Amino acid sequence: MMNKRLVQKIVTLLLMFTMVLGQTVVGFADDFSENGSPKIVIGGETVVEVQAGKENRATFQVKNKGAVAADNVYVSPKKNATDPFRVSVQGGGDIGSIGSNGYKNMTLNVTISGDVKESSYPVTLEFTYRNANDSTFSSTETIYLKMKGFDNEPSFKLDTMKLTPESMSPGSSANLTGKVLNNGGQEMIDVDISLDNLATDKISLSGGFSTKHYPKIPVNGSVDFAFPLVASADMAAGNYPVSIKLKFKDGFGKAVEKTQEFYVNVGGIAGQKSQLEIKNMREPGGVYGVNQNFTISFDLHNSGKIAAKNIVVTAESVDSSAVVPKSGSVKTVTELAPGATTTLSFTFAGTAASKSQNYAIQFTTEYTSGGTAVTSFKQFAGVNISNPDKDEENASKPKLIVSNYECDPLIVMAGQEFDLNMDILNTHASKGVKNIKMYLTLAEETSSDSQKSGNIFTPVDSSNTFYFDAIGPKGTAQKQLRLYVVPEAQPKTYTLTVNFEYEDSAGKEYTATELLGINVKQVTELQVDDFAVPDMVEMYSPVTVSFGYYNTGKVKLNNVMVKVEGDVECQNKNTYIGNLDSGASEYFETSFTPLTAGEVPVSIIVSYEDATGEVKEERRDFVLNVSEPMMPEDVDGTDSVTPPMDMKKVMISIAILALFGMGMFIFIKRQKQDPHNTFAENVNEIDEDDDEDDDDREDMSL
Repeated sequence: MMNKRLVQKIVTLLLMFTMVLGQTVVGFADDFSENGSPKIVIGGETVVEVQAGKENRATFQVKNKGAVAADNVYVSPKKNATDPFRVSVQGGGDIGSIGSNGYKNMTLNVTISGDVKESSYPVTLEFTYRNANDSTFSSTETIYLKMKGFDNEPSFKLDTMKLTPESMSPGSSANLTGKVLNNGGQEMIDVDISLDNLATDKISLSGGFSTKHYPKIPVNGSVDFAFPLVASADMAAGNYPVSIKLKFKDGFGKAVEKTQEFYVNVGGIAGQKSQLEIKNMREPGGVYGVNQNFTISFDLHNSGKIAAKNIVVTAESVDSSAVVPKSGSVKTVTELAPGATTTLSFTFAGTAASKSQNYAIQFTTEYTSGGTAVTSFKQFAGVNISNPDKDEENASKPKLIVSNYECDPLIVMAGQEFDLNMDILNTHASKGVKNIKMYLTLAEETSSDSQKSGNIFTPVDSSNTFYFDAIGPKGTAQKQLRLYVVPEAQPKTYTLTVNFEYEDSAGKEYTATELLGINVKQVTELQVDDFAVPDMVEMYSPVTVSFGYYNTGKVKLNNVMVKVEGDVECQNKNTYIGNLDSGASEYFETSFTPLTAGEVPVSIIVSYEDATGEVKEERRDFVLNVSEPMMPEDVDGTDSVTPPMDMKKVMISIAILALFGMGMFIFIKRQKQDPHNTFAENVNEIDEDDDEDDDDREDMSL
């Protein structure tokens, strides 16, 4: 009976082990079914370039990274109504079966159907497939469509621009010719070239159409154009902008409109002006009697950049009844070349109506720079006239005059000091003067008395009033003054009035005035903000520069222009700003692209003309350190992921094996303790016991 029970226990232990092992196998089978499912992914590169205007085909690798085969694999691109393209699968989307770690190629047809707004677009691919147990699976993958040539912006260059002849005169015609070069990365389609900013009172077309149409300009291709222009007859000399406008579509069908300025010169080269000056004024010395001729001569010099035309110089006495011309009072010069000088002379004489004093002679010069705008300026000279008869009629009163004066420097600057040297002459032959008071006044001529300004000239380290004890007959007194010019003085010739109050030997009081011409020039000043450029830039990458500039001077700046110099590509290397009033400010921004690697010197130049026509400039020089363009790194589109081991299942398996091993160990040990009781004997005993039991049951039944 003992052996029978032992066998029953062993059989029960084996049955329990079998049940546990079966549950473990079922768990492993379930785990295998879960971890062994097929998995469809896109292998390899997921970015493909496509081009507008044509049907594109892109091939991708469809890979099964799962542990079992994927059957009935089907792919469908997800559609988005806002996408500017259509995507379809060649063959309808049925890929078939893919074994574990196997792959098949899939071809997509891509057609661009709208305006492209970005450089790359994502496309979602939806996959469905089954495994051997007919379980259904799904997954999504994303690919990217990169528009070929999108990063290459449409760009053009106006090349070989030429005006024939180079300069237009008012009322004359010229031909504007040039070439449009497509130096961008896309075709220019439906190109319209037109002229803008035209006006009948300035520059206009002399005939034909203002727009030229061209079907296409390929990359690195070009087209020629020509427009006939005419300048208005009443234009002033200068530079006039003509806008050249281009309207076209790029390779993606996007409308592009760009404009560049071309400056047409009227009446001179590059819009420069002529500038006339009177130099070496030769005034008559001594004293001249009635009807005694005297000559005043001077050099008329053109210090400008272009020829002065239609020059008219008029000479007249400030007191036309006292001094009259004895030669032609008007001199004309047809043209005076830049840097050229001509000498003019005029003859005058005093009349019987003149008094014994100094008379001012005024010279007015008018000229043009080739157009109809007239420039004029005035300059004065003086002459001493003696008329004893008139003096007797006037009770022979003594006269004080400024017989000679000199400014050092000759042209004085606003805001600075200068020396004024005067010779004061008593013109009377026999009478002296005493108790002499002299003072200076200046009232600027304006449109109304309420606008008259104060004194332009202020004495330095002295008052405005000066005193002399006496000046004898025909005597002379010298006076040297140090004067300061107020900073707000406008550039022109000012008339300084010298006032005299004095007495004769009998104590009779007299007054007299003298007029002196002082030429004032204003300092111009343009301030440009500091700006910086990056220490290192990449070739073909744009660099943006922006800054403000201010007219901190007291006068208007003419023909302000900003230029970019250097081996860089810039859409507007020359930008014409125009005039800039005193106290005004402007903002400028431009961008340029370096075309070569290494150290590239670049200069930003702001130039302008002052009131005298002299060209000045503010420069900013710097060096760009340009590097070679970086190449994009390759991206491996496939990922190899090894799933982590399930340690829980491993520990359960080890525990089951340990239990089984322990049971076997106990069984073997017991067998060793009872070597005569074999398993076969125990089985026989069990059979015999069964037979005995059967016999007992038969007896009981009887």
